[in-house]
Amino acid sequence: MLELILALRNALVQQGLELRAQEASDWQGEIPLPADIARFYRDIGPDNCNLATAGNSFFIPALARLWRMQAGYRWHGISGERLTDWHDDWLAVADQGGDPFIFETSSGKVLHDRHGGGSWQPAPLFDSLEQMIACLATFDAVWNSAGEDIFLDDYSVNPRHRERLIDALIPLLNSRSAAQSLADELGW
Repeated sequence: MLELILALRNALVQQGLELRAQEASDWQGEIPLPADIARFYRDIGPDNCNLATAGNSFFIPALARLWRMQAGYRWHGISGERLTDWHDDWLAVADQGGDPFIFETSSGKVLHDRHGGGSWQPAPLFDSLEQMIACLATFDAVWNSAGEDIFLDDYSVNPRHRERLIDALIPLLNSRSAAQSLADELGW
């Protein structure tokens, strides 16, 4: 596992992402820091990463900002009132325009949902935090390499680049259908 994490971290650094090891003492939360999240920030260390994609970018906060990111999900952003449909074992670890990527501490999986639906009913999207960042960075890499050719005249993603994305996601997700589903879910 350590070799995989080091390879992933090196690939992300080469891609130009802001990464730095972050210690558990950076955590500002009112609940204990889950061990998987502590390891993720120590070993991978996303530091307020914005990853380009179709639509809003993906955002992964630094550990020091992670608890504040729970506003609007775990509690009401203005009143501070605890929101009852947000599970205690969920932490929003990234978002895309307010649509959260949710770490489920009981399973170690990353779930995804769209905001504004009335209640949270997220579905599993990634098997781990490492798979999440590897996949989101893949969207960023394909997006950035495509340049102005990324969109067709109707502003839909050029099918050629969608196929490049899917081909790049297959080794991360272990199947073409999973890669296609992820591309669909995230607007490609």
